[in-house]
Amino acid sequence: MKEIKNVGRNDICSCGSGKKYKKCCIQQCSVNNEIADFAWRKLRQTEGSVIDNHLMPFTTQKLPNEVIETAMGDFFPDELPEGMDKELLFINFFTPWLLFNWIPLEDFGVEQFDPDITIALNYSKKYNSRLSSIEKRFIELISQTYYSFYSVLEIEFEKSIVVKDILLGTMHTLKERQGTHHLKRGDVIFSRILTMDEQSIFVGMAPFVIPTSYQNSLLDFKKWLIEENDNKPLTASVLYDELDMELVDYFFEIMTAVFNKPLPTLMNTDNELIQFSKSYFKLDISPEEALNKLLPLSLSKTADEILSDAERDNTETIKRIEFPWLKKGNKKHKSWENTIMGHVIIEGDRLTLDTNSEKRTQRGKKLLGKYLGEAIHFQQTLIESPEQKLRSSPKSGEANQTPSNLLEQPEVQEQIKLMAKKHWENWFDAPIPALDNKTPREAAKTEDGRERLEALLLQYERHDSDRNDATHFFKADINYLKSELALG
Repeated sequence: MKEIKNVGRNDICSCGSGKKYKKCCIQQCSVNNEIADFAWRKLRQTEGSVIDNHLMPFTTQKLPNEVIETAMGDFFPDELPEGMDKELLFINFFTPWLLFNWIPLEDFGVEQFDPDITIALNYSKKYNSRLSSIEKRFIELISQTYYSFYSVLEIEFEKSIVVKDILLGTMHTLKERQGTHHLKRGDVIFSRILTMDEQSIFVGMAPFVIPTSYQNSLLDFKKWLIEENDNKPLTASVLYDELDMELVDYFFEIMTAVFNKPLPTLMNTDNELIQFSKSYFKLDISPEEALNKLLPLSLSKTADEILSDAERDNTETIKRIEFPWLKKGNKKHKSWENTIMGHVIIEGDRLTLDTNSEKRTQRGKKLLGKYLGEAIHFQQTLIESPEQKLRSSPKSGEANQTPSNLLEQPEVQEQIKLMAKKHWENWFDAPIPALDNKTPREAAKTEDGRERLEALLLQYERHDSDRNDATHFFKADINYLKSELALG
């Protein structure tokens, strides 16, 4: 029976009986949940018993030490990146692979040890009478499972996870608790899935999550695996019997790239190194007069709109004027009408120029001198790197915050809104590297292209969840994009 959700105890039961929920299906739902929980717990207990009471004692006490040493040499890369906990990998990841996946290919001098089957199957063959019926079934079923890369699509906290097998395209719902605490939609995990008595669980999951940005790289890897498989579709048996080590090696290849990834070099849209710069000047003229002379920097024909947002005192005298320094067009984004070069603040006899690069600062200083002549006097420039800027920024919750971030200004947000609108209008017909340099409209016409589009949109969704409020206009409307491309 399907669990009835969002029904109060005293509401009429949705099954149509006419009875209150507490007198009807709630009892059956509770019974079903208890049965499911019992089956799940039983499966986890069986997993623990098979590994801890049977296979590990057999491996460590009956087999020579060189067995584990040889398996570790086959499993681990020559060097693990700094930061990857080898002990954690050994316990959670290597041990299940050693027992259920590794084919020794030599008997190590052990009698009645078949080098062409796994340690688990060797144990089951030699000590079958020691295993309960459910333990035998567990070993039989897990010996048919395979490792793959799974994209997390849905999470129900403390209950379940819905994942998609990136390599085979299958969907799986797993009862899971611990994983729901740290996994997010869009994460990729490397594991195997065991299904037994209608319960599915992860067994031997790698303890490190693969970032969402690798979704399309994994599709490229899938394409390579198909080529390795004589251009035949991938199957569970092929992944287990023939490509197991390729999967493990690629996981470690990704992890090496993730852990060794250098800090990003932040560049602006003119491909200039980002440095947050504040230049201070003294003015010999009034703020309003300075604004009128500097109108070309704002690309405005009149000062009325800027003056309407100016701060004034009780006598209506201007105290503070702010406006963006704009330049027509953009080198990087051809659809942008303007580029925000910096921000100008005038307070009394003081002018401040904010920019995000040294070149823009130098250019801004020349333009200020050009338009204001001898009425402006340079005092000093203060420069902060992105790291310094982050450390010096006020923390959320602190009182009296007065951020001067130009992205938070209303007129700048209006510019961003227009840029974002044009960006997404042009997006459908722009070649994108993640889509094999096809446009989204072209990619939507093929199965491979649609799969890449789904991965790309999932990456957009995850990236947008980390955006701040000031740049929310650039967030992708996933439902709109899918609708336009006829994606399910």
